[in-house]
Order: sequence, then C-alpha cells, then structure tokens
Amino acid sequence: MSIDFNDDHTPLGYLLTFRAYGTWLHGDKRGSVDRLHKRFGSPMLPPSERRNQIERRLLKQRPVKFDARQRDAIESAARETCTIRKWDCGP
Repeated sequence: MSIDFNDDHTPLGYLLTFRAYGTWLHGDKRGSVDRLHKRFGSPMLPPSERRNQIERRLLKQRPVKFDARQRDAIESAARETCTIRKWDCGP
C-alpha cells in the first residue's frame, strides 16, 4: 500500500515561489488570492479585466521583469542557501 501524504500534518517539504513586483496582479486570468483569503485551499479570485486595470494603475513603478542573468543569480542564491542549511533543493 502506498501513502501519498503525511497524515500527521508535518510538511514533507515546501515549495517556495515568488513573483517580481507588478507581474501577477489581482484580476489576472491565471487567478490570484487576496490577503484576506491567503490560506491553503482558499478559492482563487476570478479573472477580471476591470480589477486588473485598477491594480495596474495602483502600481508605484513599472513591473519588474528579471533578465536571464538575474534569474540565474536568484537560482544560485537559493541553491547556495539550501547547501548551507543542508536542505534538498530538488532538481
């Protein structure tokens, strides 16, 4: 018998992700979770072009997009942290 989950509620691992400023706003067709509903399993906000336009107007600066060199530096720093802390970083 195979168990695909840890039934004592201890995480088997964490998936850490982040987005650069302004690149995934509420109203986006990919969905989002607002600060009042940010718990695991919360329903995502539905796509809304109007809300996305409002969110874009609220930005204090242009969206930040990392180039290949910056993305490589971020990945390298994350992997270095995993090595120092003796964490399994995956592939």
